Amino acid sequence: MNAKPPSSNTSLPENVFLIVNRQMIPIESTIFRLGRQLENDIVFHEEFVSRFHAEIRFDAGIFVLFDNESTGGTYVNGRKIDRCVLNSGDLISIGTIQIMFVNNNTSLMDRARGTTQNLHDADAQAKAKAKAHGK
Repeated sequence: MNAKPPSSNTSLPENVFLIVNRQMIPIESTIFRLGRQLENDIVFHEEFVSRFHAEIRFDAGIFVLFDNESTGGTYVNGRKIDRCVLNSGDLISIGTIQIMFVNNNTSLMDRARGTTQNLHDADAQAKAKAKAHGK
């Protein structure tokens, strides 16, 4: 597997990458190609991978994986796809290669923090409400 050096693109969110064979590969272009051919952003030297197997496109704030009519197909979380919106933690399978998509975008994490609280805080809030209502 080979990865091209990153190119600069300010419109993409930071901290978005693929994990392949314990390597973190940042997605730093709006179209990120995977396949056997040297022109791809990630090149896999495996017979079950098509020359231009798949690509990840960033558009309107989302990452979408497209299968490029590959011979062996592209799978996300065990399901064959033609195209699929990617969420952090999704497992992409190309041939026998497993790739994890990770989006650690800080704005995404800030939104999640606003809706998620730890159990200790939730328990304390519930006790305070019960006490206020005389229970």
